[in-house]
Amino acid sequence: MRIRAIKGIIKKDVKEICRERMVVFWIFIFPIMWMVLLGGIFSSEKAVEVDVGVFYKDEFSKHLVDVMDNITYKNHKLFNVKIYNSTDSGLKALNNGKIDAFIIFPKDFGKNITSGRQGVIYIYYDETDPQKYQLVKGVVKEFFMQVEERIKNKSMGIQMQYIDKFMNNKTFLKFMNFSNNFSVAKIKEYIVATNKPLIIEEKTINHKTSSIGFYVTSFIGIQFLFSAMFIVGLSILDEIEKGTLRRILSSPITAWDFLIGKYLSSLTIIFVSIVVGLLFSKIVFGETILPSIWGWYLIFIGSLFSMSLGLSIAMLTGSSKSTNTIIYLTSMPLLFLSGIVIPDTILPSWAKIFVDYFPIGRMIKDLRLLELNNIPVSNIIQDIIVLSIVTLAVVVVSVILYSKMINKI
Repeated sequence: MRIRAIKGIIKKDVKEICRERMVVFWIFIFPIMWMVLLGGIFSSEKAVEVDVGVFYKDEFSKHLVDVMDNITYKNHKLFNVKIYNSTDSGLKALNNGKIDAFIIFPKDFGKNITSGRQGVIYIYYDETDPQKYQLVKGVVKEFFMQVEERIKNKSMGIQMQYIDKFMNNKTFLKFMNFSNNFSVAKIKEYIVATNKPLIIEEKTINHKTSSIGFYVTSFIGIQFLFSAMFIVGLSILDEIEKGTLRRILSSPITAWDFLIGKYLSSLTIIFVSIVVGLLFSKIVFGETILPSIWGWYLIFIGSLFSMSLGLSIAMLTGSSKSTNTIIYLTSMPLLFLSGIVIPDTILPSWAKIFVDYFPIGRMIKDLRLLELNNIPVSNIIQDIIVLSIVTLAVVVVSVILYSKMINKI
């Protein structure tokens, strides 16, 4: 074994790796970046913030809602409380995806609790996203378990005070036997309420499809971030690098004929792949979604936005290798941050920006609202208009960059 030869090979390989910036990036920078990203999302130190809608009519319920709105865990707020003036408005907000749960305190809730009786609470959840549903239900249920424990302890303390004060008083005992306010039935009612002061009635809102719909829409989002992002830009770069585009443009085919053809063929491939995925879900799981006209329109502009964004990146870099790297670097974090595979409820507040404002995240959220929550299109028509304008702007930018690349050729 020749040590000098081995050392020479090691030295040579290290120098070659250091000269390749992309190799250095994938070996050293990307793993650290990925660790920071996932650590920021799934860190156990961060509490989940749940958007809760409430409806109440009495002061005791208001006090309970104030406690909910101010409760924290490890310096992180647990609930973002929104108050509604009617049960219908709250249920509509839940169905439209504006809140994660809707809690109704009946008008006699405070009176029953403060008089030692059982109080009924109605809680509605959105079951469209199974992961989000279980998470939200767990957080809300844990809160009311703690409230119930406090009520039980308080009620027991009050009862003990009255027992010590009155149960040895013969006049009081005689009064109990004749007073309607202290019948045996009511005493039993108070005892039951001491053991179980809260009655939680949990309900879920109805949807056109079951929870498999969430994963089907996730599949569509993945198509946006990967297939659509890659297909047009890399295809044109491949034609450029092979020299075939120069020969194509010397024929009667114009640069614009070529671009439109690429767009239409790519859209066809993406739509066929989505249809195959929907059919696959039906065959394997027995369930799928059947997008409405507006649902297909959202899929269309989502595909068009992604293709144009990918084309813009390709035209700016002018290199297949660099385009691959940048698209992967962009798409992989967005897969988690834009609510495609991870419910936005468990995302930190800084990451929810991508769900609400990044076009692909917003498109998937609106698609779920439209197809899974069965909301009327009028509720999201403003989003659709804004997304259409943004998509058109990205298409224009990609066409300008493509034109500049053609002029160089």
